[in-house]
Amino acid sequence: MANSISIGIDAHAGKNCVFALDRDTGEALEATLSGDPAELVRWIGENGLSGGTCCYEAGPTGFGLARALRAAGIACVVAATSKLPRRSDRRKNDRIDAEWLARMHAAGSVRAVRVPTEREESLCHLSRLRGEVARDLRAARQRVASFLLLTGTRYTLTKKRWTKTFRRWAESHEFAQPADTFVFRQKLAAVYRLEERLAEVEAEILRAVASSPELAGRMARLSCIHGIGRVAAFSLVCEVHDFGRFRNGSAFASYIGLVPSESSTGCRTRRGGVSKTGNSHLRRILVEAASAYARPFRPARPEDGSVPELVRARAAKCAGRLRRRREHLAGRGVAANKVKVAVARELCEWIWWIAVMPA
Repeated sequence: MANSISIGIDAHAGKNCVFALDRDTGEALEATLSGDPAELVRWIGENGLSGGTCCYEAGPTGFGLARALRAAGIACVVAATSKLPRRSDRRKNDRIDAEWLARMHAAGSVRAVRVPTEREESLCHLSRLRGEVARDLRAARQRVASFLLLTGTRYTLTKKRWTKTFRRWAESHEFAQPADTFVFRQKLAAVYRLEERLAEVEAEILRAVASSPELAGRMARLSCIHGIGRVAAFSLVCEVHDFGRFRNGSAFASYIGLVPSESSTGCRTRRGGVSKTGNSHLRRILVEAASAYARPFRPARPEDGSVPELVRARAAKCAGRLRRRREHLAGRGVAANKVKVAVARELCEWIWWIAVMPA
């Protein structure tokens, strides 16, 4: 029967290797096609496989293929790569990979990821661009600090770098060697260019939020949480979109990769560091947000009238709870990084709870 057919696809930009397996009869059919989704749809129709289910791994090719297949009336699931069974063989071959995916799907061993709409995916691209530019900016600033260390130059005017005072000093500082001065100015200019790029990306994020009241309303909820600013709220909404697809906050934390890894057997229970599977972009954002609980709380932000009072009260309770949690762990002598990750783990629970609360 058509609905017993599993179609594994090893998708690339230039070609698609396809392996179709009939679970009832064991019959198999394979082909190597171009990367054009229309050719794949045509091949499936010509071979009477339209009632089957396609499966390919989430990867750099994105979700365009899944949307094209669904638009043609063909079922398609995108497999979560981190949730697939570990392969015992060491053979990397497109045809073998397509067959393996088809057999894993036939066995029910594929965990599907949510396929976003084109609008949702474009907002994710914007969110991740901001993360990329911020990461480049941190690296550029580190190169400036490393060069000062390399040349034995000490800055003592202020405790922190990248203040107005530091910038004035850096722009006027002359090294003994003219080449060093040139190199330092170039590194400094790279920082300034990246700061301008970051400002442009954040301005575009604000324009995207202003054009979507629904997006702004969901962000306003999350922005009530201490440590979650506009950028973090934007990333959470764009990456997750539907928090209701998680059964509870623990499932959301698992999606982020902030749950403990485990290696237990028999009477022995052994848990290790966090699993670090799933969405690394959000994991970094939430760990950074958790670091806000180590600093003195600033005055509360003006209350947003569009956010229900119950949600604001829950966010205030979250702030108090996580502050006490951090102080308790730090008082026990737990390492600072472990404390931060533990707070981020519990922060996931509160984010999920606040996101799914009725209006």
